[in-house]
Amino acid sequence: MIQVESWVILNFYTSFLLILLLIFQSNTSRLTKGRKYSAILVCTLVLLLSESIGRIGETHPDKYLILAQVGYYLIFFLDPVDILFAVNYVDCWMDEGNLKKRSFYRATFAAFAIINGITVTVSSVLKLKWFFYFEDGVYYRGEYFLLRAVALMIFIILLLVYAFRFRNNFMSEYKNSILCLPIFALLGALSQVFFANMATTYAGISIGCLILFFFFQSKDVNVDYLTGVLNRRGLDIKMEDKVKQSIYNGKNFSALMIDIDNFKSINDQFGHAAGDRAIKCMADILVNIFGDDAFIGRFGGDEFCVITDEIDEDETRSKIVRLHDEISRLRKKNGWPKAVDISCGYRVYDCKSGVSAEDFQKQIDKLMYEEKQIHHSAFS
Repeated sequence: MIQVESWVILNFYTSFLLILLLIFQSNTSRLTKGRKYSAILVCTLVLLLSESIGRIGETHPDKYLILAQVGYYLIFFLDPVDILFAVNYVDCWMDEGNLKKRSFYRATFAAFAIINGITVTVSSVLKLKWFFYFEDGVYYRGEYFLLRAVALMIFIILLLVYAFRFRNNFMSEYKNSILCLPIFALLGALSQVFFANMATTYAGISIGCLILFFFFQSKDVNVDYLTGVLNRRGLDIKMEDKVKQSIYNGKNFSALMIDIDNFKSINDQFGHAAGDRAIKCMADILVNIFGDDAFIGRFGGDEFCVITDEIDEDETRSKIVRLHDEISRLRKKNGWPKAVDISCGYRVYDCKSGVSAEDFQKQIDKLMYEEKQIHHSAFS
């Protein structure tokens, strides 16, 4: 009877869980939250695979010692990065309160990850034996192994401290559930002290991610089902928040309304499946051009909205030109009618104006329709 070691079973099922979560949450991957969630999943999966190949190399050093060396190097290099990704994900569910204090915590996590990466790489390349090394095919802990292990445990604890310390900055509906990630990460790390031959830390992070998936990623009512960007509800919430923050902080922001001209002709000539693909392509283009810091959403039908801190009009115009260029490229590639283009309405919100979010939305909507009428007149 073949005996399978416990670490093999744990790593297999944990990896399987992570892969499923990556597949199921892919629809939100265009949102900042979705990308940060995916970063945790991917990093944890890489760590699990590294741990697995490291064990294989350690078990068969005569043939696969290089696997052990590469596997353990990646583990030592990426462990703090996984924690940093978790911090970034937790942070994206918070409001803009206590930004200075929170930035200090985040900078500390980032500094630890960078210093760790440099020292682990230097030790491995120069064979300094600081953290781990192999002699005659046997794995040994280096002189600074325990120091690094204690530091890593402290930073896992600090992840929970960070979430608890700034719990009042979480959006109210997420305040308690978000703690699942740091709690299970800590429980997994503590369990690994007693079960050194099993990757319980990664299993703990994976369970935390699973719970978050059911609470947030799979049930985010602010996500458009087709494109994975914000929907109308999510946009309305973000616009309200930005207006309040602008008035309070005295910082302007800008917003754009974008409509696909003659979108109906795509549906009529190529079918609704082609129309859906066009909508998805438009979302991808907006994300690529305006980046992670902008709030991008589908306002409805073939209309999109972008809310951004960019208030330089020249920079915004250049991005609008890029939008036209990308649509032109897609039009030629897919054989769409010549009239297919975009209309944009753009305005900077004046923090001193006191204009409501609803009225500001109407202003940029009106500007977009004015441009749309000009485009229609040109092709009529």
